[in-house]
Amino acid sequence: MTFFPTDTIFMQIGNFSIPWYGVMIVIGVIFAYLYMADRMKKHGYSNDVVDELLILCMIGGLIGGRLVWVLTHLSDYLKYIPYIFAISDGGLDILGVAIGVMVMTLFYIQRRKMSYMRTLDICLLALLLFAVLARIGRAVSTPTVWYSVLMDALGFLFIHFLIRPYSIGRRRGDVALAVLMWLGLSRFISMIFNFDPMASNTLWVAILIEIVALTLYYLGHKRKPKKPVILFDLDGTLMDSHQMVIRCYSYLFKKYSDISLFTPELQKEVFGPSLKEEIEKLFPEQNAKELVEEYRKYQSAFSWSDEVSLFPNVKNTLDALWKKGYKLGIVSSRMTSSCESWMRQFELTYCFSTILGRDLYGKPKPAADGILYAGVRLKTGHDSCIYVGDNVTDILAAKKAGVYAIAYLSDLSKRDEIMAAEPNKIITDFEELLTIVEEDHEWSYDRC
Repeated sequence: MTFFPTDTIFMQIGNFSIPWYGVMIVIGVIFAYLYMADRMKKHGYSNDVVDELLILCMIGGLIGGRLVWVLTHLSDYLKYIPYIFAISDGGLDILGVAIGVMVMTLFYIQRRKMSYMRTLDICLLALLLFAVLARIGRAVSTPTVWYSVLMDALGFLFIHFLIRPYSIGRRRGDVALAVLMWLGLSRFISMIFNFDPMASNTLWVAILIEIVALTLYYLGHKRKPKKPVILFDLDGTLMDSHQMVIRCYSYLFKKYSDISLFTPELQKEVFGPSLKEEIEKLFPEQNAKELVEEYRKYQSAFSWSDEVSLFPNVKNTLDALWKKGYKLGIVSSRMTSSCESWMRQFELTYCFSTILGRDLYGKPKPAADGILYAGVRLKTGHDSCIYVGDNVTDILAAKKAGVYAIAYLSDLSKRDEIMAAEPNKIITDFEELLTIVEEDHEWSYDRC
């Protein structure tokens, strides 16, 4: 047996030849990586995660693909046992590769606290894209393989565009299981019509894959989606601190600028960006670090009990969610000590499993750092998460993290700009959260 028995040579350098199949395998890996990177970025993951996951999937795919290939040709390999370890002799089975990818993905997500089925949806669809491109190399020398290439290409397009977006009633894993079923079906058709000579002796693998996929699909649709972690912005979302913030900025304008410059339009702009960013913008000639400290000192020197309050129905909604077993957290642009102080004043500390202020995470909103770090602190990850905020920066941060974005309109004049940011939901009453969390879908921005 040889891996490239009739392969057309892509390049010949002396005695060394590069077959088309080898070239297309490399191209397939590159495109699979790019596809994974794009999808994982939309879920809030860095390229480092993609790199690690790809390497593990390649290792698992090689082992699983080779193992299934050897098992399906065992009688031949028992005569030449050393050839079991020679991948150039015989090759890999794509269904075995899929099994290996599934095993390695399960191994990887344990440490990262990632959703197994959400990650597998991406990895197996990337594998199908790889299979399409890799088989083009074999189709150059074996024309009947073009039928398999066409089938898998149609399968990739169908699954990517029609199954990937989750709607009510869909589950994570639907994409991955559709890929498995498609690979099994493709194998059946290839065997029946003899499209691919290398697909012989693997009927039992195709049947096993179909049974496993259908069983997992049935079990997956019997379960309810995992309860989401619910994270909240603080100012403008849980508590109405509008007057307090305006007074603090007014103090700085009176001392370092001209209070007449602090117009109603400018007053709206100070909500959303981080304090440091806004002070740098408003007082470019001053030392921003010193003014930030002065702002915070001025704010903490007074009792703002008459200036600050919770928005309507916040306290009873948070208490109801906590009693139902939801993990709650705060991700705010305010300093952590200030957030904790306000929660103590409102007697809500017991509700929150984590409280993160601007001093505990990296880049401020609209970056996703705070939301992602909250998942680390809670040891839950962020794959099933809701973020509730009142500003465009909150919605953008949620989208970058790939979490379900809910905009709370505490200020109705923001409706147009909030709608332009495209949150998953917009609410005007906090009690609406109690109904939303009962919806039957997965909890991420694109719901996949």
